[in-house]
Amino acid sequence: MNWFIVVYFLVNGEWIEADKLKKEGWSKIEQPNYSICIKKINETNSRFKKIAESKNTKLDIKFKCECRENLNNLNNINCKERNWFQKIWDKLYLLN
Repeated sequence: MNWFIVVYFLVNGEWIEADKLKKEGWSKIEQPNYSICIKKINETNSRFKKIAESKNTKLDIKFKCECRENLNNLNNINCKERNWFQKIWDKLYLLN
């Protein structure tokens, strides 16, 4: 299991993972650790929010960091569920 950036699209009022929608070029991307993953999704989500605001449209894409099984390297595990303290820290300092 590893940290991945996972893309979601808003479809009929529901957030659906891009892989499940078979959106080409929007597959999950492995990240070296949680901190880097969070930094990248914050930057990307902010950029897409600004684009939506400038075009006066509803935001229909978001990026999340998720711990997923790494099918390329099943022996490598670099993530685990965040504990309650880490989740509070994330909300206060890492997540926008």
